[in-house]
Amino acid sequence: MFKNTRMLAEAGIMVGLALALWYFNAGQLPQGGSISLQMLPLLVFALRWGAGPGIVVGMAYGFLHSLQDMFVLHPLQYLLDYPIAFGLIGLAGLVKNLRVNRVVSILLAIAILVSGVIIFHYTMVSTAEVKTQITQLEQQLLVASPDEKPELEEELQDLKSKAQFFPVGGYVVLASSVIAFLAICYGSWKRTYATPVELGALLGGAGRFLSHFLSGYVFFSQYAPEGMNPWVYSLVVNFLVVAPSTLLALVIILIIWRPLEKAANVNSD
Repeated sequence: MFKNTRMLAEAGIMVGLALALWYFNAGQLPQGGSISLQMLPLLVFALRWGAGPGIVVGMAYGFLHSLQDMFVLHPLQYLLDYPIAFGLIGLAGLVKNLRVNRVVSILLAIAILVSGVIIFHYTMVSTAEVKTQITQLEQQLLVASPDEKPELEEELQDLKSKAQFFPVGGYVVLASSVIAFLAICYGSWKRTYATPVELGALLGGAGRFLSHFLSGYVFFSQYAPEGMNPWVYSLVVNFLVVAPSTLLALVIILIIWRPLEKAANVNSD
């Protein structure tokens, strides 16, 4: 009974804290979304209480967060971008009682690093294609009629914005994969506690990313520049939001987890 009461109390505190932390964000990114520490309380709760409670609390937060920052094109898109996306952060709780071999952790870290390099490469290739489209569009503008120019100018402005945005996204993907690699290696070799929190945080972040990624591909692929694979577009746009938020939370969790665990054990005695 005490544990259930305590869990409910922590759930309320963590949801409230996540709602508050969202306001301290890095501002809206050009393609939507923002970088903040809103994931931190949700990850901590899931790591402490497990995947089931973590998913429920994440979904509750997703519904409430939608009242803070709602953008809806379709009911399914709403579910994917809010309750499901934040509910899947609770997957971090799957590692609560997990014991992971160091070799497995290192192999996972290498896979993440290699994936980041591959995504970075495709992002740079796509950026080059966008720049080619910009050149072609500028040439079309020179011979366009007055009626055609407004539409072409709007398209050109959009492409220029994406030409600036995607290289940044590519470097964020690369940097995030390197940081994730280092965090997993550090966690697996230097960890002084049983729970592999670094894997849990990345798993929760991956769950949120997957939901946003599917939403982006299904409902926002029309915003991808001509010639760019919508999968790549959705991947880069959503990775740029989720990866920094996840890694910020991960770094803080690696710092606070040991004292947090000690405090929780003392209070439970």
